[in-house]
Amino acid sequence: MFSHHALRSFLFVPGTRTNLVPKALATGADAVILDLEDSVPPPQKEEARKLVSIELAQSPERLTFLRINHPRFGNLDKDLAVLASHGAQAVMVPKVEHARDIAEVDARLAAHELGAGLQGGAISLVVVIESSVGLRNLFDTVSHTNRVRGAALATAEEGDFMCDIGGRWSATGEALTYARGKFVCDARAARMAWLVDGAFMQLADEAALECESRLARAHGFNGKVAVHPDQVKPINRVFSPTDAEVERAQKLIDAFRAAESQGRGAIQFQGMMVDYANVRWAEQILSAARR
Repeated sequence: MFSHHALRSFLFVPGTRTNLVPKALATGADAVILDLEDSVPPPQKEEARKLVSIELAQSPERLTFLRINHPRFGNLDKDLAVLASHGAQAVMVPKVEHARDIAEVDARLAAHELGAGLQGGAISLVVVIESSVGLRNLFDTVSHTNRVRGAALATAEEGDFMCDIGGRWSATGEALTYARGKFVCDARAARMAWLVDGAFMQLADEAALECESRLARAHGFNGKVAVHPDQVKPINRVFSPTDAEVERAQKLIDAFRAAESQGRGAIQFQGMMVDYANVRWAEQILSAARR
């Protein structure tokens, strides 16, 4: 089973254009999402499934995500039939609102794993929240099965979530402040590995992309969707610890351990009172820097 450490960038590749996967990987994206949903017109779904099936069979050494269509559209068997017989795959389910939206997917994946000789739970699920109902139910939904290891919030400008709440998108994120905060708290409480902020649609505005990415990171997200190769580098940069953060974290730990050896559990560090909570934060920074 693959390690489920945090991933910074998730780059979409339409299922009809799997020839772009080498280019996608060359961007430095932490993960590629092969898409069978919105980027594939209905008349091309079957062709996309064929191409995605071939691609997944060729990638047993790297974790690849597959975004399927929502099960209510009746194509779940066809979508999941593209999965290969290895565990380096994760299934992304869009428009999730209730635990029942993923119950059938979970059962079908268990059957696939059994038939392929894989360990139970080898293939992860990621739920995509695209409505206020989905956000309200997030904790209960992701707690339904241990297979769910990630969640994404569809924060895109003029996207489904923004339309549902009747908000007005801005790079400074006022309309999404509550949604991002509630999403992160629910996902963290359920021990999700991947907390993914949604797509940024203004392709020519890297400064605004960086602003939104920093906002998402500040809320507690550890990754973000990319819809264009040029978005990967700034996303990776924002969701990686800076040299200054790493240096400070190491100095904090060193100072605290020295004080701890003298029987102290709280110290002043660079003008700030710190204790074990700060040490945990510093350890998270160093762990992220080592990946």
